[in-house]
Amino acid sequence: MPELDFRGLDTAAQAGFKPHFAQVVTVARRRRSRRRLLAVATVALLAGVAGVAATRPDPAPPPPGLAPDRTPDFIPTPGITPTAEPRRQVNTGQPAAGDLSHVYLRWSECRTGCPLRWAGTDDGGRHWRTGPLPVPNDAHVDLRSAGPGTMVAAYQSRSFSQGWIASVDGGASWREVTVRRVDALPAGWRLLGSSGPADEPLLAADPATGDLAQLTRPPALRMGVLVESVPADAGVWVSGFTGERTEPDGRIVGVGSAVEVSRDGGRTWSRHEFPDGLTASDDVGGPAVATWDGRTVYAVGRVRGDLVVWRSTDGGAHWARTPGTVRVGQRTIRAAVRPDGVLTVQAGISADEDPLMVASSDRGATLRPAPLGPGADPRPVPGGFVQTGWPDSKGAWLSSDGRTWTWLDPPELP
Repeated sequence: MPELDFRGLDTAAQAGFKPHFAQVVTVARRRRSRRRLLAVATVALLAGVAGVAATRPDPAPPPPGLAPDRTPDFIPTPGITPTAEPRRQVNTGQPAAGDLSHVYLRWSECRTGCPLRWAGTDDGGRHWRTGPLPVPNDAHVDLRSAGPGTMVAAYQSRSFSQGWIASVDGGASWREVTVRRVDALPAGWRLLGSSGPADEPLLAADPATGDLAQLTRPPALRMGVLVESVPADAGVWVSGFTGERTEPDGRIVGVGSAVEVSRDGGRTWSRHEFPDGLTASDDVGGPAVATWDGRTVYAVGRVRGDLVVWRSTDGGAHWARTPGTVRVGQRTIRAAVRPDGVLTVQAGISADEDPLMVASSDRGATLRPAPLGPGADPRPVPGGFVQTGWPDSKGAWLSSDGRTWTWLDPPELP
């Protein structure tokens, strides 16, 4: 089983509930050190595990669910809402979607010490169910969805007991799962991304059984990230750097921007290196990778403050830089290709970055301003797409076509 990294957990947890995450991102971008990178990854994991403190307002809100007439904040700000029960604080974790109807998250009635539970819906948020998570009350839990009714969760308690559990019946029953090491991830299994760099070998879950398989070898790229927005039949993509260097002030930065793709579950990889230092973030990963069909692929990032787009028409074997560009400064970049072929790029992932959106309908030749909203960081699921607004969203956006999105509120449970 892969080791879960919880070094500095108490310190990171306390810090995670004080400033808005945008401040943490800003500090990480300014320092770019391994120490700060670890803290950001830990806080991001806590944002997905411990989630957002939310409470029942008074008077009671309308039932949670789909809200097509509501435009939520692009990056919801975590906080505590005053209630008639001031001591009751409901913690919800980052949503995990099996498809557009099945959404799950970690749920508890207080910040620490309460029995840990899951909450789930199988009708797109109109009705929610809940049940216990069979883990220690003090455990930190990373809950993921592997399929419409399948959940897997990594946990580690303060006593350092750790493991994986899985449910294939929507949370009604759970079992312990042992991670199996493999040379290639089985076809059709769902890749499980991470909140930090992909230093550990890639992991996947069986949507039918909840079984887990992990590659025997870690990614070859340094400070790499799994590209989760790529469709399953487009292969496995990792974006990162070919090396690192230490600056005189102690900062560690990536060098040699590159992407790697595997068409056989991670058994073999092909690599392309970009000559212009293309990067989507100062923290981890090289360019943002976007594709719809696995053949026309874009690598998008910053070069000296300008947005730069590279395009491949043969699945990543050959690349050419497109003329489209726009000034983005040091904003973090996300990108995706909609089913209609439009390239959508988001520059800035938090309010602190003053985010903007651009789109291209001519394969990156020109970039035009687009309305700010979800769509540049989606995760494909059966029937459509989901975007959670990582790192600090308490709800999720759902879309059947990648163009129109609906906000899903977290549950208010008795």
